[in-house]
Amino acid sequence: MRRCPFLLIVPFLVASLSGAAAAQVRSTIVGPGVTRYPIAVAALKQISLGAGETFGRVLARDLELSGLFRVLPSDTYIEPSQTSGVSAESINFDNWSVIGALAVIKGTAERQGSELTAEVRLFDVGQRRQLAGRRFRGTTGDEARMANRFADEVIATFTGERGPFDSQIAFLSTRGGRFKDLYLMAADGEGTRRVTNENTLNLSPAWAPDGRSLLLTSYRGGNPDLFTIALPRGAWSRLSSLKGLNLGGRWSPDGREIAVTLEYDGNPEIGVLDANGALLRRLTDHWAVDVSATWSPDGAQLAFCSDRSGAPQIYVMDADGRGVRRVSTAGNYNTSPAWSPKGDRIAYATRSGGRFQIVTVKTDGSDARQVTGVGSNEDPAWSPDGRYLVFSSKRGGAAKLYLSDLSGANQAELTTAGGSDTSPAWSGWLERP
Repeated sequence: MRRCPFLLIVPFLVASLSGAAAAQVRSTIVGPGVTRYPIAVAALKQISLGAGETFGRVLARDLELSGLFRVLPSDTYIEPSQTSGVSAESINFDNWSVIGALAVIKGTAERQGSELTAEVRLFDVGQRRQLAGRRFRGTTGDEARMANRFADEVIATFTGERGPFDSQIAFLSTRGGRFKDLYLMAADGEGTRRVTNENTLNLSPAWAPDGRSLLLTSYRGGNPDLFTIALPRGAWSRLSSLKGLNLGGRWSPDGREIAVTLEYDGNPEIGVLDANGALLRRLTDHWAVDVSATWSPDGAQLAFCSDRSGAPQIYVMDADGRGVRRVSTAGNYNTSPAWSPKGDRIAYATRSGGRFQIVTVKTDGSDARQVTGVGSNEDPAWSPDGRYLVFSSKRGGAAKLYLSDLSGANQAELTTAGGSDTSPAWSGWLERP
């Protein structure tokens, strides 16, 4: 994961849930798509003027995007955040119960120069007790990430699994001109920044396992070569420049190999490179077009797209190229497979009625579930916790990135700037300091 040495996160006063309390909250929230849990997010109490003003807004957005929570409007709050207490003994829980909150988040923020300290706590309103708490120390520029980290903590408290928001999404966009360049943003769509500025065609970004670089196919040298883009500065390094295609590189989970589409006698096939870009082996040898390889989390298999049945479909093979089997059964055009970090499902785009929709299936092709149904949707990518998908959708006109839980019940637009936003790639969790 990408290093962030500037941000220190120290557990404090973390109340472990008793068996009864844990059973109560986890029976209420079991996953996205269920009834949203009403929660209040109070503004942080400012020990220093202007400190912590971003925290509550980012935290509330993350919790709403999760599909698990309904954040109550701040104008309904009775207890004033700047003069009321932030401990279980000093909070008037009746003021939160009367507005329908089952949980409340309160805390303090203090700024000294560019340094920011935030102490944040999650409380059960009915039981009048603290469920979780964290102290964050960093710079004022770290405030949004502090909120992302605490959102993941809140989700873990209620579901038993860490949330996905302390991560990044890479994508391609034409918002800066005619060609698609590489951009990064937080998982909630905040803090977008441009990484490349190339007057050429760029394709298929993919994260390295450690989150410190991205693979990118680019025509910057005339041929579709495979490059690594080192973060945070975006330094280019050519990895593979074999004649013809060097397309859609994907790192193996252990970071030792890269699956990529190469060209053999003019035909796209899937091969494997080592970490330095040297060709190790060819995986497919078929007259068909074989592209878009994606590794299973254990590195033992790959899913890929092939038109060997007459139209593009999704297949799975062993890491040595053997044991090829088809997993897509519906639709006459299926593409862009992505293997869940949990290892249990594969997402891909299927064409229906002239538009593409996102579906997920078990790795044997059974239990197909459609996630989208509005507009045309492509290029699914999984969150690090395996509970969400980000994808490109033209439901509002130009392609924008959307977030969805696996049920499809909760979908939200992440990008709103001009241009076309496509090819999202979701990182793993950022490295803990």
